[in-house]
Parts: sequence; C-alpha cells; structure tokens
Amino acid sequence: MSAIPMPLPIDAREAAALAELVLEHCEARELTDELRNRFVARLSPLNLKSVEIFPGSLARDPIHRAAYYLAVDGLAGGAPRPLLLRLAPASAPASGLFPNSQLIVRRRAASGLEIVVTAIPFSTRDYEALRTFAEQVDDAFLPRPQGTRPAVAAGNRHPEICLPAIFEAYRTILKNTGLNLASTPQLSATREMTTEEALAVRDGEDPTAAGHTRVSIRHLYHAGLWAAIRAGWREGYTAEADHIIITGATDDDIRRSVEAGKEAIRQAAGFTKFTTDTSRLIELRADPRHPEAWSDSVVNQRFEQLFSPDEQRWILAEFSRPFQAGDRTYRLNEAEIRRLAVKFGPSLKLNEELYDWIKEVKAAAPGSRAFDFEPSLDEAETLTTPEELLFYMHWLKARGRPAQLVPPNLGFKKRQAYPSAMETSPETGLGLRDYVKKKMWPELVPRVEGQFGGRPLDELGARVAELAAVARHFNATLSIHSGSGKQAEVLRQIGRATGGRVNYKISGELQLQLFDVLREQPPGSYWRKLYERMVRRAEAFAEKGAFGEESALAAYYRELGRGDSLGDSSRGRVDGNLFLVFWLGNVVGSRDVESPDGDRRFFKEKLDELPPELVREVRQRNTRYIVWLAEQLRG
Repeated sequence: MSAIPMPLPIDAREAAALAELVLEHCEARELTDELRNRFVARLSPLNLKSVEIFPGSLARDPIHRAAYYLAVDGLAGGAPRPLLLRLAPASAPASGLFPNSQLIVRRRAASGLEIVVTAIPFSTRDYEALRTFAEQVDDAFLPRPQGTRPAVAAGNRHPEICLPAIFEAYRTILKNTGLNLASTPQLSATREMTTEEALAVRDGEDPTAAGHTRVSIRHLYHAGLWAAIRAGWREGYTAEADHIIITGATDDDIRRSVEAGKEAIRQAAGFTKFTTDTSRLIELRADPRHPEAWSDSVVNQRFEQLFSPDEQRWILAEFSRPFQAGDRTYRLNEAEIRRLAVKFGPSLKLNEELYDWIKEVKAAAPGSRAFDFEPSLDEAETLTTPEELLFYMHWLKARGRPAQLVPPNLGFKKRQAYPSAMETSPETGLGLRDYVKKKMWPELVPRVEGQFGGRPLDELGARVAELAAVARHFNATLSIHSGSGKQAEVLRQIGRATGGRVNYKISGELQLQLFDVLREQPPGSYWRKLYERMVRRAEAFAEKGAFGEESALAAYYRELGRGDSLGDSSRGRVDGNLFLVFWLGNVVGSRDVESPDGDRRFFKEKLDELPPELVREVRQRNTRYIVWLAEQLRG
C-alpha cells in the first residue's frame, strides 16, 4: 500500500471536527441510509474546505464498533487525493485491517473525548485497500449476479470519469421508478480491456489489438468497487467480464485463444457475469441464408462427423419435441435439427468448456460462487431466429449450463442508429436497403416490405418480442448488445417488446460524449488540439489499413464533408463522421506521436488528466444519457 504524501492532504482541525461529528451522530445507533442522510445535513455548518466527503460510504468498523470508516477526497495538497478515513476514539485499538494507516490527527474534542483520525490511500489503484473494505468492512458494495433483474448495463472505457456518473444515474432511476438497473463495471475482457501483463507490452501501434482502452481486467473490477463505495451504492450491481472472445484461423489458433480467454476469466474471478463469444466456431454454411449454403447431404455428413452416435441420437430426440414459448409452439423437423446442430454444435461445446472453467474459477476465489452466464449470439453474421435461440438455450440448459441472459443478433451496428425508413435520406439517415448491404441478412428487407408495410421499426419490435418470449421460456433475459447510439423510437420498441425485462448494453456512447466535450473546446485550446491529434492518428491508421475493410470509410466520410464531427447524439449520430464514431475510441490506447511538446504518452494517460470542469461536463452528459435510456426502455 502506498504511503500518504506529506504535507497532510486534509487539515488536521477539519479532520478532528469531522470525526467528532461522526462519533456523536452515530454512537449507539444502527447505521442506516436514513442516519447517513441526516449526517449529510449536519455537515454544512462545519464548512469543510480541505476535504470532500462521500457520506454514503460511512461504515462501522466490524471489529471495533466504536470506530467508523468514511471515503473522502483530501484537497489540502491541491489535486484531490482519494482516501479512506478511520475515525475513532483513542480508546479503540488501531485497525488490524489497515495496518499501514497514516495518522492525520490525535486531539481531545470539546466533549472531552480524545479522537484519532487515520487515513489510507483509497484510489482506484489501491486494490488491496478496496478489497479489504468491500470484503471485510461492508460487503454490500461487492457486485452480485443480476439474475432476472433488468438493467442498463453501462460499459466504461474511462472508469474514473464515467463510473461516478453511472452510479448517479442509477440512483436517479431508482428514485424515479423504484427499479435497480445497475450493471457496471463492464467491458469486453479480450477486446476493450485485457490482462495487466498484455497491457504492459502493448505499444499502441495496432489499434485493434486487445486492450485499446488501456484498462486492465483487474483495474476495472477495483474501479467498480471504488465508485460503488463512494456512491454509497448498497442496492446491488453486476460486474461483467463482457465478450470473452475466442477466435483464430486454425485449430491451434483457436486453442491458444481459448487459453487466453481462460486466463482472462481467471483474472476476472471477482466479476459476477461472464459473456462468452464463440461465434468464430459457428458454421455459417449450414445456414440456408448463406450465399453458398451446404446441401442437405453435406449437412448430414458433417452431422455424422461432428457428433458421436450417442450424441446424434440425443440431439434428434431432444429437439424433435414441441416447445411452447409465449403464444407460439415451435416444432423442428429432422433436417432443421441437423442444420442447427452443425451450425452451432462446436460453438455450444466450447461454451460448455468455458462455463465449467468459470465455475471452477469462482469456486476457488473468495466470495460467492454464483454468477450469470451470457453466451453471445450477437456477433454471428446472421440475424438470430427464434428457432436458433431456442436450440441454443435448450442445449445449454439440458446439459447443465443454463444461461441467465442471451444476446441475439438483431441487426444492430455499434454506435449507429437503426434504420427507421427503407430509403436513405437526409431526414431519416441511412435507409434499410443501404444498411443491409454486405450483410448476411437476406430475409430482412422482404420481411419488412411484405409483412410490415415498409416500416423497419415495427418489424424490429415484433422480432424482439418473439425472441424475448423464447428467452423467458428459459427464465432468461434478452440482452441487447451494441445499444449505444440507438434512437428513442428504437428503445421504446424494445421496451414494449420485452415488457421491461431486458438487459440493455451501452459503452461507446459514454466515450463519445467525452470526445464531444473535447471537440467543443475553443479552437487552439489544449484539449481541442488533443482531440484533433487523435482524429489524425485514427486517419493515419486507416491509411495503413489497420481497420480492415472499414479503413476506407475514413476517406469516404471526409469526402462527404463530415470532417471531425461525431454528429448529433440525440439523432443516433447519423449526421456525423461514422468512421470516427466507430473507430476513434481505439486510438485512446495509442501514443500521441504528434504532441508539439514531445510528450508521447498514450492518449489514455492524457485523458486521465482532464480538468475538473470538463470531467463534470462529461459526467453530467453520461448521467443524463443513462437516465434517458431507462426512460425510453420503459416503452
């Protein structure tokens, strides 16, 4: 544990006055939220200048009941220093939980009671102190499985900036609706973030390599504890290791990816939700929508190659019976069962292996063994049908690895609006006909035209309702991925279609709002110039083809005159430079090679130095956005 720097970060007299108030206010009383709220009301007369207090964190020492802990920011030294104060009468023994505490003050109060205040470093980097407090002082701050609870699952690529805003949003939602929608921290465990060991060797020259946020799995978990404690959030929240991605072009590549995924899971032992992505193993040619789909005879051969005779008999028997989900009964014929088994079998078997590993890791780690399992279908290249969802969910449940959440492919694109019209226009943005180009969604346009009168959002609502009914059949919750950037009418359709039982994931939009704030700074200012250098860095990577086929979008949107604008967030950013909307965040993990002062640190390090007034603006936008999402998702 790092030492408290000198001079003291809190005025000794103010620390003593704070301790006297806490001990007087809490003595012989049950420490409830109501008592904490009354404590807040009594703080104002103290007129504290050297400390910012997070009163919801107030907790009693579990060993010495006369002592209390309180999270604060010390302000006396200039920049805020996150601390955990221990406020105790001198008669109470020193803390055994935090043996390296720094004495702030020992003084006799006006009441005659001798008071001792000590401090412990309590930033997002003080992992041991955060765990000790959450595990041994007040375990209400530990994350919990989500179960059937709905959520706005907020990913946070800049945890110290975003997480306080996210918990403030959850507090507002809880007060307004009575619903606890808290699910954070969340990032892809093998895409946005990675292990600390991998981050240490990442030079930032590949913007698509894992870890472009420069946030490690361990750091995000502890940042979640830090934010929950300071927010006083004891109502429960989920911490998610999102998208543990298995990929590779060969069997050896895939096996190495599996081992890397298992290491990510091991480092995510404290998380309570795990989303696996085994879509690389989905055999698309078994799907009749594939432009070069296999014939029935080839599918039958693959079925016999993939599965043993016992497995073949089980599959054909298990899925030939009718399934009732909502107001529909599903019956799969033998040809359909074989195609689904060939398409999904290897993916499902790998999910079984990952589920068992998660279970083993959780059993060996401190705390609860319970967790939520979310096998992802949203990265598959085909739109998920109800029959596919039923097959996938029933397979896992029947084989003892039930999924609590499931994300289908709805045709959502990351950080982009969903088409509201068939044709592209300045008023409505990208139309469905253009939106589906280069996608394996051949059924979508004919279905919208033939059954829904050319209204894409009506079709989307009907499709989500049917998928949600299948998920509920397995006591699971439909999980919506790539939720950032979707317009209000899309959210309302989802809210109505799911009856409010939905897990709605967002991440990129919170980061884009940070970028909006940078871009809005005066021309020539430090932060505006930093934004412009990030844009040039992204475009330089695109010139080298770093983003694959989408690299060409950089020049395309420049030619359209979109410049470096990210567009209007309230309209799904359809009017912005969509290359930057999708890819600018990836350069956060690269170096600022054009910095005029020669400071070539990673952009992430510089963004972490955002001044307080800009942090406040970003947080206000993040909070408003999450509250707005919750309002729309009520349908």
